[in-house]
Amino acid sequence: QSPRSAASLPRGLMIHILLTSSVLSFGLVPAITRSSRLRRLRPVCDVYASVSDREVAELLCDASADDCDVAELEQRPMRLPPPRTPTRAGYVADPSLVSWAPFTYAEPYVRRSAARDYARTTLSKLPPLPPLRVVLMGGVAAGKGTIAPMLSQAFRVRCIGVGELLRGETRARRARGLEASHVMAAGVLLPDELVLQLLGERLGGGTDASRNGWLLDGFPRTTSQAEALVGGSWAELRPDAVVLVERPDELAREFALGRCCDSATGQTYHPVYAPAPAEICERLVWRVDDTSDALNRRLSDHKRSVEAIVGVFESAGIPLRRFDNARSELETFGEVAEFLRSVAMGKLEAARSDLAGGRGRKMSLDEVGAAMQPSPADPADVAPYCFLDEDEEECLSRFQRERRRSAPDDVDAFCGAGESEGECVIRYKEEAGRGELLAAVQRCNSYALREFTPLLVGDEQVGWLNPTVLEALTTQLAVGRACELVEASMLRSEAAAAAAGQCENGFAVRIAPGASGAKERSEFAAALVEELVEDGVIPRSKLRHELQDVHPFSAGFVAAGGGVAPVLRMERASMIYFGVPSYGVHVNGWVRDPRRPSSREPSAMWVATRSMSKATYPGLLDQMVAGGQPTALTFDENVRKECEEEASLPPEVIAAIEPAGSVSYRYATPKGLSTKVLMTHDVEMPQGLQPLCSDGEVEQFRLLPIAEVLRSLREDLPVWKPNSALVAIDFLVRHRLVSESEPGYAELVRLLRQRVS
Repeated sequence: QSPRSAASLPRGLMIHILLTSSVLSFGLVPAITRSSRLRRLRPVCDVYASVSDREVAELLCDASADDCDVAELEQRPMRLPPPRTPTRAGYVADPSLVSWAPFTYAEPYVRRSAARDYARTTLSKLPPLPPLRVVLMGGVAAGKGTIAPMLSQAFRVRCIGVGELLRGETRARRARGLEASHVMAAGVLLPDELVLQLLGERLGGGTDASRNGWLLDGFPRTTSQAEALVGGSWAELRPDAVVLVERPDELAREFALGRCCDSATGQTYHPVYAPAPAEICERLVWRVDDTSDALNRRLSDHKRSVEAIVGVFESAGIPLRRFDNARSELETFGEVAEFLRSVAMGKLEAARSDLAGGRGRKMSLDEVGAAMQPSPADPADVAPYCFLDEDEEECLSRFQRERRRSAPDDVDAFCGAGESEGECVIRYKEEAGRGELLAAVQRCNSYALREFTPLLVGDEQVGWLNPTVLEALTTQLAVGRACELVEASMLRSEAAAAAAGQCENGFAVRIAPGASGAKERSEFAAALVEELVEDGVIPRSKLRHELQDVHPFSAGFVAAGGGVAPVLRMERASMIYFGVPSYGVHVNGWVRDPRRPSSREPSAMWVATRSMSKATYPGLLDQMVAGGQPTALTFDENVRKECEEEASLPPEVIAAIEPAGSVSYRYATPKGLSTKVLMTHDVEMPQGLQPLCSDGEVEQFRLLPIAEVLRSLREDLPVWKPNSALVAIDFLVRHRLVSESEPGYAELVRLLRQRVS
């Protein structure tokens, strides 16, 4: 559908584009869903042509049952969108809607840049803003899906869609999801209580969305749902602001009937307003519910309900503003952002009044804003982002400051003050070398082991101490009760003796040498931690008051309840100071070449872009699924949980996940020797199955060809989360997609398997 002529195009290509808006009236949705021929746009994306009923019927039958009657179908009415010609644009707007004329649809990088620039030029000059809770409303094709990610990036709020949450529940085949699917299949609205429970779990309590703020898309849809948000038992879901974006019905129809989606990236295109690049046209798909009848019904439903919902929010005193979105979404974003900025500042002023209570010194807005911030991130992997001339505390402070105030883009964590993104990438490439994968592995493996002293329980090693912590324990070492120095020659364990022997001082430190069991050792460990806190080695603000099991290196990871008792338990925040390893799970989702179904060689890989609202590494590339390893779960249990929550994978795909070994690395920080062990897993994703982000932690999933993954790791390493780059390289090495002629191949493979001990 385009004003341009399509007379020279094959008629079959034209039919593919025009069919989808008719499939519902034919009752052939199952056949259309199965057939990639009818769902995909063929190599030419921007065509318009009138086609005969006979040609449409033949193609429909080709995708349907063997006994399809072409003659019968030929007589059925074709409800195709109205035609476009070089002189007819399609639907015509109301003349009073003058703002429709400049309507445009910018490319994704332009929208990201606009959000980043707003945060840098406007929000960075303000006090730290409190977390915002925003409801985003709008009718079909009003532009909510375009505005929401921009607001998420600028204000660091977690973008949550009710539809995605429900689809995630359904795909994971949880009881609540199955109940919802049955209700929706019957054409009945979901019970409010069911949806509110789902939202309460995702947005309330101690969730990341509750701490950092949220933007709710697709809810409420009824007055009863709106009333539940503003009071009663669901008061924790009460929004700070409501944004209503609007477009005229004519423009909504025009955009919806022409929009298509890249099946690999989820990016929306339109033949007039956002033409797709020619090279991706094979991947484009239509939404089968974007038909004239369906659109008219949805537009009518929205009109009937929206004013009553608006009335509920206005009566409750919640700031609400309408925005005309029949123009450039960049203009709309600018106005919405200013509205939310004023709401956030009002919330800050109100908090200052509450804190002052009419007594004592009036706090500054900066002090109030700092007090309202979520717990600061303490990313364990922050060291690979640090500059050579700054210690980790300086680096972490800069990282948090940039994350909070300047909405860092994909490479900002590597960039210096006043350095543009382009300059930053160029500098990084110059420092890291020219396209060698080894650079990615080396940045996570920077340390000198001789500077660290082994930490033992009995003769079993459990960690490492750096010189700073060792010096801070001097008094306790002299007393010899909470800990003692042991010469390498006095150790019975060959592994412990070897570790102490390679240390510059030739000693190891044994914790709680006279303790009779784990409970008593834990008490000694708590005393050591408290002393390090009092001496300023461990900041008191970092304490989480949560104990974590400690096991010998030789035992590896041991899940709680696994039948193996820990040798002691320590404050979680102190683990890195004592060099105790931490664990995680990563899942690589890969796809084979559909043209070579018998080949097991991966042709593409699913890659996640982390949400811009994430506390650590926002906007960077990650595995399809990844997460830290809690001691309460086994690796298998954690993989299942993360796959359900982060990618909404169905049970049969989760069951097909295969363990693929581990990636381990370590690097020196001012706190201690950070040691990580990531258990890696692979799963072949079925053709056409796209991971679904239902919890808002992923900005988007992209299916990248293997060649593009390699190119990105070589040329754009800063856009990858550091340890995720390691896991991706490990995947490529294991599947023989990296040649042994790769520069530094032997060292690369060695560094992917760093010894923990």
